[in-house]
Amino acid sequence: MSQFGGDLIKVVNELQDRLNPLGFSNSFDLPQIAVVGGQSSGKSSVLESIVGHDFLPRGSGIVTRRPLILQLIQDPNSDVFYGEFLHSAGKRFYDFNDIRDEITAETDREVSRSKGISRNPINLKIYSRDVLDLTLVDLPGMTRVAVDDQPEDIEQRIEHMILEYISRDNCLILAVTAANQDLATSDALKMAKQVDPTGERTIGVLTKLDLMDAGTDAKDILMGRHRIQLKRDFIGVINRSQKDIDEHKDIRRALYDERKYFVEHPSYGPDMADKMGIRYLQEYLQRELSLHIFKRLPPLKPKLETKLDEVRERLAKIEFPLGDRDKDQVLAEAYDKMRSGFDSGVGGKVWVVDTDALNGGTRINTLMNETYAKAVNKMFYDETRIRREIGVAIQNAFGTRIGVFIPDTAFISVVMNQIGGCFWGDIFSKFALDFVRESNKKCKNFVQHLIELEKCYINTIHEDFIKMIGDTKSDPLPDTQSIMTAKALQQNVSKSDWISYKKSDYWFVLNDTSLS
Repeated sequence: MSQFGGDLIKVVNELQDRLNPLGFSNSFDLPQIAVVGGQSSGKSSVLESIVGHDFLPRGSGIVTRRPLILQLIQDPNSDVFYGEFLHSAGKRFYDFNDIRDEITAETDREVSRSKGISRNPINLKIYSRDVLDLTLVDLPGMTRVAVDDQPEDIEQRIEHMILEYISRDNCLILAVTAANQDLATSDALKMAKQVDPTGERTIGVLTKLDLMDAGTDAKDILMGRHRIQLKRDFIGVINRSQKDIDEHKDIRRALYDERKYFVEHPSYGPDMADKMGIRYLQEYLQRELSLHIFKRLPPLKPKLETKLDEVRERLAKIEFPLGDRDKDQVLAEAYDKMRSGFDSGVGGKVWVVDTDALNGGTRINTLMNETYAKAVNKMFYDETRIRREIGVAIQNAFGTRIGVFIPDTAFISVVMNQIGGCFWGDIFSKFALDFVRESNKKCKNFVQHLIELEKCYINTIHEDFIKMIGDTKSDPLPDTQSIMTAKALQQNVSKSDWISYKKSDYWFVLNDTSLS
């Protein structure tokens, strides 16, 4: 089953790789496993244990801000681990610290450091002889409170993205929950139940079994005797502690310790240990995903063929090599599609707008008029910082002495800091004004250039142009015969002949088949 399952997973991986660059990935409900969990559920540790290396960004707040499509590919002939990103095809990353940095950098390229999120996934392939063929989609961890400069509606944005993935019938849900919390309060299980009330598509993972209160265990949950039950069961695992991560504890050693814990635990013992732990989770996920693909992939074939027929029909309308007129048409269609997409993304010029998430124009507006302004003001006046400075200044002014009245030195020191801030504020304002003046000149030159281009436009059916080539009719608008006469003159005039006509400050010269 392992080899057969691996082949099926590779087929879906190839489909995913081909469809993502074309923007069709969301049009097809490909079989996949989406990983969901709260920020403290241990989701990242589970994924790193499956891979066998630390490679995910870590930190406070929301770390995963874009879906990560993680494709594990077993390569029996390779003695080393390495990773490849779809956005930098052909470049291999042998250092997993570099993989972590590239995930962060590619995330920042899409959503900067605003702590927002993006639906556009990052595709990462991991090649190794020690992994099983498996594909997982790591989604942002669920959060309740916006911190730092995160958008206020960050909880709703993340929930909407997660539901967008797990609502699809072909998506298995890997719901990661800490065992030392009440299952009834699990964000992952509650969200999974919204779209999978019977538990047909949900796989439960219980982490931190070693951190449960003394005298308690998760045996009833793992044996299916708990009131919250899943058709695909719960699997228990143990994560590395934060201390283990900080001390760079080897994941292989951690897996050995995990196995030992389950075998020696009085509630689990050898009987249950065989169906617990990261190694069993890997095998179980590969088996479940392979069977899921086997059942769900055949119905997708007609949909793929329909889309392929649409593309072929469109290509058939374009003759190769393209003539000038066809090139203009293709270019015009591409430009119109780009303009429509830009207008839709920026907003303000469309009749129908997105009701689920803020568009690009709104985010730009918020960034420039709220976030940026607050950040600049905070550079020069921050009440919290000033209060802290005053307190520190007073204590430092007294030193070892005990005083009643505030020393002048404290007042002078704080005021001098504020004067220095004003100095830098003036410098900042000067640079900003210089930039505006410089941009103003460029803008004026560009607008003037556009005006000159418009003034040079020649309307060949205008009455002045018709008079220029000899038509003396008094009708304000030319008739069909006049237009035909103009075209005939343009085509039949010899190279030695020329016709010129002066209008306002410009000369129009018709020479051979060109007009200048």
